[in-house]
Amino acid sequence: MGQTNNNINQLNDEGKKEGLWIENNGLIEAYYKAGLKDGIFKAYNRKNGKLSVFGEFTEGKKSGTWYYFDEASILLFTETNIEKNTKYTIMRDDGVEITPLFTSYVIDYYPNGYIKAEGRVLYDEDVQIHSFETGTWKYYNKQGELVQTKEH
Repeated sequence: MGQTNNNINQLNDEGKKEGLWIENNGLIEAYYKAGLKDGIFKAYNRKNGKLSVFGEFTEGKKSGTWYYFDEASILLFTETNIEKNTKYTIMRDDGVEITPLFTSYVIDYYPNGYIKAEGRVLYDEDVQIHSFETGTWKYYNKQGELVQTKEH
C-alpha cells in the first residue's frame, strides 16, 4: 500500500538535480535534467492545493504552451511563444525606456471559455505578477466577438 518513491528529489553524479523534484512543500512539481528544469512543470494553489500553473521547460527555459488557472481551476490565460526579449521596449511612467527580459503571446479567457483578449506581453520575472501589453491587442466580448483592436 503506502509505498515510498525513492526516485524523487534525486541528484546526479555531479550533484545536480535530476528527474522529478517536489518542492516548496509540495506546491511545485518539476522535472530536471542535469540541474536544469526540463519537462512538465506544475504549481499548485497555496490556499486550496488545486492546480494553478501547468507548463513545460526545455533546457531551463519555458517552452510550449503554459496554462494559468484561478482558485476554482478556471482557465485565466495561456502563454505561448515565450522567448528572451531583445527587440521590444516600453516607456516607464517616469519617461525611461526599458527592455523587459521576456516576451510572449498571451490569450486571456472569460470564465465561460471565450477569449477575452489576446496579444504580446513583456515582463521581467513572472508573467502572472507584472507584464506590459505591447503591439496589437484584440479585445472580445463575452460572446467571443471582436469588439476592439488597440495598439500599445
